[in-house]
Amino acid sequence: MQDVIEIFGRMSDDLKGAIITAVFTSIVSIIGFILTNKNMSKNLKNELKKEKTTLHIQKMSEMPYAILILMDKMIKKPESEEVLDDFRKIMNTVCAYGSKDAIKIASVMQSENYKNQKNDVNMYRILSFYSLLVTQIKFDVTNIVNSPELWFKLKINDYDKMRDEMIKENNKIVDELDLNEDFKI
Repeated sequence: MQDVIEIFGRMSDDLKGAIITAVFTSIVSIIGFILTNKNMSKNLKNELKKEKTTLHIQKMSEMPYAILILMDKMIKKPESEEVLDDFRKIMNTVCAYGSKDAIKIASVMQSENYKNQKNDVNMYRILSFYSLLVTQIKFDVTNIVNSPELWFKLKINDYDKMRDEMIKENNKIVDELDLNEDFKI
């Protein structure tokens, strides 16, 4: 170390300036490389996250419409093979690409469907599950909350006669599943 200091002391001022400039430039370049590398890594992670989100949104964007079509088919032919196939496709898509809450709604709905095959069916509850699933998926995709009551009014001709029971079941499910409070009627 002593030798280096002695050699440095014997150098001309121009040479000392060139060495200091080279060392300083190298340090700045290394710091710049490290910062650029970290920034690119962060950007790549953000881009991957964005791609995953985009895929989920693309897969789920048509689901509210598909569920409403299924509700129409169920009203016309509730026991048909076509309805069952459509139901399975929707449930598979929701389970594969849906949000945590959409999957929660679908899984409880599916569970209750299996239980209800042997018991009396609470149609108010079943319809509430469908409208909440549509509402949840629409919220996940667009961040817009439409009241589940809109779906009831749209799909059920004599909704006014069963409104109180539908509201009761809808709000009960929202509480049971700890869903967005804005989904209550």
